Order: sequence, then structure tokens, then C-alpha cells
Amino acid sequence: MNNIEILVPTAESKIKKIKENKRVHDLNGKVVGFLWDEKPNGDFLLEHLKEHISQRCKLAGTECAQANGVHIAAEDAPGVKQIAASADMVIVAVGD
Repeated sequence: MNNIEILVPTAESKIKKIKENKRVHDLNGKVVGFLWDEKPNGDFLLEHLKEHISQRCKLAGTECAQANGVHIAAEDAPGVKQIAASADMVIVAVGD
């Protein structure tokens, strides 16, 4: 009798509880971060948003970083750690 081996190509789910950050309701006096995931045109979008927000709000500063691609976990990307430590809020460009 021949046996048939059935493979199920799914990974186990890992649920990690994280503390939700407080929402920022006013950008005046805040440092706004812009995080680019290196997808095409995301950098242009973030630059446009940075200029637009800077014209409308009195920011304490801006911080720009790259996520170094989508192939590594966000918490392991140096750009993510850098921007998380210095910005009050972060705008992320994802996708194409």
C-alpha cells in the first residue's frame, strides 16, 4: 500500500501584544518622522508630504529614514529604530 504525504504550507501564527502609542492631535512643536520602505516613488511622496506639513505647522523638526527594504522585520531595521527614538509621530510610505 502506497502512502501519500500531505504537506500544509502554513506557518504558525505568532501574536505579540504591543502597547499602543497615544495619538498626536496637533503637530505644532512636534518632530515628525518620514519612513520610506524603498518602494518606487515612496521617497517622492514623503518629500511632498514633508513640505506640505512643514508649511502648515510649526514643527520642532523632521527626521527621515529608510526601512532598508521590506525583507527584514521592522524592529530589526536600523532606520526604524533611529526614527522611533527621535520622532513624536511617523508617516510611513508603503507599497508601489
